[in-house]
Amino acid sequence: MEMKNKRIWYAGIPGCLVGISFVGQACVSDFLPDSLDAFDKDATFSTTVFEPVLGRNTVLSEVFNPGNSTLPLTFTITRIEAADGSEAPELTDVFPVRVWNTPYLGTETTLEEIEKKRSYEYRTLFEVREHSGDFVMWANALSSFVKCAPAEGYVFDVKAENSGGYQVYTDLQLIPTREMDYEPNTTDEETGFITDDYVTPTSVTNLYAEGSSSSFNLLEEEDVQIYFRRDYDNTDTEYTLTFRFMEADYTPINPSRFSNTDWNTLVHGFDMEMTDEYVRYKVAYPIPLSNMVTDYTNEDGDMASVKFSYDRLFYNSTRITASINFEFAIYTEGHWEIVFVFAGGSPDFSNIE
Repeated sequence: MEMKNKRIWYAGIPGCLVGISFVGQACVSDFLPDSLDAFDKDATFSTTVFEPVLGRNTVLSEVFNPGNSTLPLTFTITRIEAADGSEAPELTDVFPVRVWNTPYLGTETTLEEIEKKRSYEYRTLFEVREHSGDFVMWANALSSFVKCAPAEGYVFDVKAENSGGYQVYTDLQLIPTREMDYEPNTTDEETGFITDDYVTPTSVTNLYAEGSSSSFNLLEEEDVQIYFRRDYDNTDTEYTLTFRFMEADYTPINPSRFSNTDWNTLVHGFDMEMTDEYVRYKVAYPIPLSNMVTDYTNEDGDMASVKFSYDRLFYNSTRITASINFEFAIYTEGHWEIVFVFAGGSPDFSNIE
């Protein structure tokens, strides 16, 4: 009997300890802090001066190095003011900006299909993307009311944070550059104004001056002057893009002479109209519509790419393809014309016999 009581007494001790252990663990866990993210004190912006171009949607990406911080971080612009300390309502108030609700693909078959993918939202003209730290300057921001170089621009602060901590990055600089209606162009480095009236093609190939067959009479890029012209008198709300070709004395060249050109897929335009003097498309602006590679852009997706070409026979045996390649962008919507003037000699379209 005595031994039995001992066994019961010894058996009861572990049970009590287990009970106490469970209660203790429960009580302690109530006071333990939640698991916190890591915030790397060395996380920083790779630059402190930001220079977006006005008049276009500009994304300044991959400008923040989070180091070993736990992602995602949350970014907020906590202050923005003019460099002289005055208020900057042009960048703190909200304005209607046009955004893509559905991605642009470059395969849309009508203007209506494109426009249905875009709508207006009210946003500040300069903002930081909440979880990437990328900055966006919207196309509505123009030099008519936004300070740009050579002015000192703006200073602003950004807060980056997660549950593990935060850092406020102060006195970052925003110095936008003046908008440009189109590219390529030549601008004054100080003012940003376009200085040259014309540009030249990206490349020309096998383009001979009229009446010549020698390789010494090949036309070069500098022999072709390209002018961008905006028709301010046209008030039609369906915007257009027109191509014209002219001899040195501005006599029109029939676009059909460039017989190898794929006019139907030259640009992402619609309702093509071809006459003896021009080719015209209804288009949506900007051109290109998005910074992505499509059938209508260069390999980087940042410029539209067009090619005008035709064939000639040399001595009834050799077929030569002449071509003009041009990469460009137009940022301001309207009715635009791109005029090719063959200042160095009219192109020869005839066969050599």
